[in-house]
Amino acid sequence: MGQESMFETISEALADLIKQHEVPEGKISEVVEAVASEGAESLFKTLKRNAPEMLFDERERRLDFEGRNYERWKEPLDLLRTLWVCCQEIGEGHAHEGPGDGGAATFEILAHLQPRALLIANEVLCLLEAGYADGALTRWRSLHELVVVAMFLSQYGDGAARSYQLSMWFANMRAANQYNKHAKRAGLTLINSEEIGQIQQACQIAENELGRRLQSDWDWAGPFLGKDRPTFADLEKEVELDHWRPRYKWACQHTHAGFVRPDRLLGMSEARSPLFLVGASNSGLTDLIQMTAISLLQITTNFLLFPEPNLDRLVFANTLTRFVDEVCDSAVRVQSDAHEVESEDDGS
Repeated sequence: MGQESMFETISEALADLIKQHEVPEGKISEVVEAVASEGAESLFKTLKRNAPEMLFDERERRLDFEGRNYERWKEPLDLLRTLWVCCQEIGEGHAHEGPGDGGAATFEILAHLQPRALLIANEVLCLLEAGYADGALTRWRSLHELVVVAMFLSQYGDGAARSYQLSMWFANMRAANQYNKHAKRAGLTLINSEEIGQIQQACQIAENELGRRLQSDWDWAGPFLGKDRPTFADLEKEVELDHWRPRYKWACQHTHAGFVRPDRLLGMSEARSPLFLVGASNSGLTDLIQMTAISLLQITTNFLLFPEPNLDRLVFANTLTRFVDEVCDSAVRVQSDAHEVESEDDGS
């Protein structure tokens, strides 16, 4: 029985019940509530019974779509994944070499940020392969933040790296206080006083080393920027990546709950009629393929050329740059081919 026919049956049964038993008007709400509860239980059981077949069909549709999506975007996606593997292997090799004679604290943080960027880039790739360009855009936002932080630390060295590392404890303290503030209402177990005390102690040690208590997410960069309450935009500008701000704000638009017209989604970029996108789409991958490739290049070469470049590292960096160029060109070609086919279909 489908949902519509089930609802019709429930409605008819309710109407008959009220009519047959001549239910007083004051009792109708009680009858409605009882029938609604019984109907919900019946519907719940039916949906659970039908779920395996429904989920099997859904998985089949998803796998079929992913095959078609990959067939369309195969070349740039394969190139991007090849770039990812190269960045992973080059970054791992450089991490094993160590910092050499200087910049040990900075090198340690960069050796942490580059693998973290690889993880996020892998998530982006999985979303693109599954047809979720808009979801990939939100993950690219985090990738770009890592790039900016890594370049900032390379520029300012061990003092900035240590400040960035110690900022973790102040962030933990703010998070713990917020957690405990809402724990009872949220049905959570309070963080006990012993654990809070350990975080407070770590904050005090960090404050003693830094000479101040960090108040906000980007406060660790304040002394190097000469600002009391720096923002991420300040870091972007300092490392000359502020020209990426429009794309970053674009990514924020999909991350947050501000109103966005449905036709402005990447997945709707080739739609011929308006609709609400609730699943995968094979449209709109070009920008995310290019942006992810460039961000991977930025953070990997930043790490690779720290603390100083040599011939081998320069060769690796130039090789990665050529890969990125190929990735970007390939993505544009796929998009252009689709537009040409569309024009032919329209008789243009």
